Amino acid sequence: MAPRRSWANLPADLVAEIARCLPCVADRVRAARACRAWLQGVLMDPCPLQLPWLLLPYQSAAALPPGATRTASFFCFLCNRIHRVAVPDDTGDARFFGAYPGGWLFLAYGQSRRHGLVNLRTQESLDLPDEAFTLGGSASQHPVFIRAAVLSAPPDPLEGCIAAAIVTDLTPEYLVGPMHITLWRMRSRLASCLFQFDAEDVIYHDGAFHFLSHGGDLVICWPEFQDEAPLEGLHVRRKFQGMPGGYVLNAGAHYLVECRGELLMVVRVQTHQEVTSEFKVLRITQDDDDAHDVWTELPALDGRMLFVGRGCSRSFETADFPGFHEGVYFLDDGNFHAAPMTRDGDGPPQYSCCNNGLWSGPPDHVRCWFPEQHPSTYSSPIIDNAVQVTVQHVVLS
Repeated sequence: MAPRRSWANLPADLVAEIARCLPCVADRVRAARACRAWLQGVLMDPCPLQLPWLLLPYQSAAALPPGATRTASFFCFLCNRIHRVAVPDDTGDARFFGAYPGGWLFLAYGQSRRHGLVNLRTQESLDLPDEAFTLGGSASQHPVFIRAAVLSAPPDPLEGCIAAAIVTDLTPEYLVGPMHITLWRMRSRLASCLFQFDAEDVIYHDGAFHFLSHGGDLVICWPEFQDEAPLEGLHVRRKFQGMPGGYVLNAGAHYLVECRGELLMVVRVQTHQEVTSEFKVLRITQDDDDAHDVWTELPALDGRMLFVGRGCSRSFETADFPGFHEGVYFLDDGNFHAAPMTRDGDGPPQYSCCNNGLWSGPPDHVRCWFPEQHPSTYSSPIIDNAVQVTVQHVVLS
């Protein structure tokens, strides 16, 4: 009788060859957990560059039975599958509003209060301000609803990390108020409400925070902090590029993304609220006539893969991902301008989750993901830069 062979007896170089056929880090983690021999073989092949995942909220947050682990669903573009990843138990009904590399998710535990950051790798959590004060004039404090946020640096350690956000003032009636720009130093419990600005997106680029308006204007901020004071000074520069004629019409959203060292604006065109028909991608150039900065449309995407989400957009190159298409990868964030508690009558909040997809260029090539996804009672989807982890971290921790 021939001896029984075991998968654990495969040579390490053969296991490494198998790992090369697994571009998704989640698949590599499963392979590495088979046994120590497979772990050693998987670690012989460096894990390739990963794409962001799409966090898909459930229709509602279920109560956990004793001893159960809460999970969230993430769609992986690399393997075209959904992965369920363990998340902290208290995030079940939290509203997610962005992500930061290194395992961090922005969320509001109470929909419009208890804003915070949670790390999916370490389970560490950090509080974000629920209130802001107005610079100049009366120094009144008021609660705010954070719609999008971004960091200047990783929040560990907190020293040197500054946060910026697009917020709405909260009223007792939860009415929709004007957008404001806020900044604060991480670990502060109070944000500085700078001024009213119809902001659509925010990004930290080239050493400063850039806020984009619906009309294509930029506000660029360099904050100054002293000791424990919330905000001592602020350098602000307004750049009024403005949109080319016709770009605001039917524009559903505007995003900022850094790509190849420059700042791009991505304009989402929607014939009506639930249908995305195309995107326009523009860069900043200088007008030859008056030497002012203007937005100019790119003639082609030229191998760019742009994942857009307010405060967490990322860019990649098709050359690094054979078989993938250039284009704009988008998610359903149509609730951005809605009331803090988006309700349908007297029922629970309703966050649309079905308008996700890829626009791969003209003429209007749109591929949809999860068009039948039911609305969620607690969160919109987000483009997540946080979940990707190394095989060593997951298996050896």
